Amino acid sequence: MNSQRLTRSGIALSVIVVTAAGASFAVAMEVDLDSYQGRTEAAIAEFRAAVALEPNLAHGKTLFASCAQCHQADGSGSLDGTIPVIAGQHVSVIVKQLVDFRHDRRWHEKMRNAVKPHALGGAQDLLDVAAYAGNIERPPPREGGMGDGKALHQGQVVYYRDCESCHGRLAEGDLQTLRPRLAGQHYAYLLRQLNETAAGQRPGMDDAHVKRIGALTEADRAAVADHLSRLSPGFSSTEN
Repeated sequence: MNSQRLTRSGIALSVIVVTAAGASFAVAMEVDLDSYQGRTEAAIAEFRAAVALEPNLAHGKTLFASCAQCHQADGSGSLDGTIPVIAGQHVSVIVKQLVDFRHDRRWHEKMRNAVKPHALGGAQDLLDVAAYAGNIERPPPREGGMGDGKALHQGQVVYYRDCESCHGRLAEGDLQTLRPRLAGQHYAYLLRQLNETAAGQRPGMDDAHVKRIGALTEADRAAVADHLSRLSPGFSSTEN
């Protein structure tokens, strides 16, 4: 299994590339670059190139100015869930999402435009802006960014039964295996991502994850999204 290393804030991090890409190819063959397999291989290559580099936070801050138009200068997104919180997200997770948008493995018109080469030129830009966003302190949950609180126990049960083993006891995620930090994410955004994954609309997700989320009821997905939206990131951060 291949792995790459990147340095963030002076600390070496090991990132599992095969897990990041969600696919590997054992046999060499000609691949249509416009096919799903071709796009996947391009995403793998760009991810590997990015995480092998040294991040430049000053350059990342400059690049983030355009991101801030939607994600806000503090990376808090929007409470209605149309824009996610990206402050304090694991840098490896952000890089993966950027390459997924770039190579049509995830779909959102504004993000597709934001990650085009004229905006983010190459692997160094991807890493720099991801590292800068990841270094912003994650804001605490705020009124308007959470659910109605009526099924929190159900959400806790679902989370610790089906999600904790990958995303961590406090939904802190994991840098090395590219598990996103979910604690304190906006309820509406979480619910939309869960529903889109269950509907097979997130091709960058691995099959096991899709099946697990698809097995949840709509009520389960709403409850776990509400639970996650209320977790304080200050209690779920990990040493990076």
